Amino acid sequence: MSVTLTGFQQSSYVWTARAALAHKGVDYEFKPIVPPANRSPEHLEQHPWGKVPIFSHGDFKLYETTAICTYVNEAFEGPALLPGGAKEHARAQLVISVANSYLYPEAVVRYALQYIFPRGEGGQPDRATIDAAVPEVAKALDVLERELGEKQWFVGDGPTLADYFVGPLVAVVGMFPEGKQLMSERPQLGRHLGQLMALDSFRAGAPQG
Repeated sequence: MSVTLTGFQQSSYVWTARAALAHKGVDYEFKPIVPPANRSPEHLEQHPWGKVPIFSHGDFKLYETTAICTYVNEAFEGPALLPGGAKEHARAQLVISVANSYLYPEAVVRYALQYIFPRGEGGQPDRATIDAAVPEVAKALDVLERELGEKQWFVGDGPTLADYFVGPLVAVVGMFPEGKQLMSERPQLGRHLGQLMALDSFRAGAPQG
């Protein structure tokens, strides 16, 4: 059965899903789209909120990155994307939840997108939104810095979904002025991103250009 993944090439969640597929060695077709294609009736039929990525394996379709990655881990052969053991599995899910619930909304929606799609006065980034987001981004990064500590990976002896969810968001933060400063003050996360970028599986999903 054919496997496809549809989404924006620049999306951090698309990056995570592509890294998971590469980690498992899944042969898949990536179908890039650009806005407003995500608002088409065809897309909204597959994702009610018009978000990405969208995944299909034959006739089976999924949206939401956590669900997609969980399915990929369980449906395909290859290295596990989640560690064994109740404590390790729970710890990985904790890190994923922090990334999804606390880092993504602040780092991407309220921070990075102000630079990518500036809507402030005179077409400039909205400084009030950025200034409000930065402390919240810092808090989420602090939590993840402590969770990682001096370990090579968040959980276990190799990369897992915990790493693949955090890595793209850390990369996004580091692209912009305040984020560069935040990352310089959190060396463990910087080291971790460097380790991820050395992996073929992680680089395979990285935005181009």
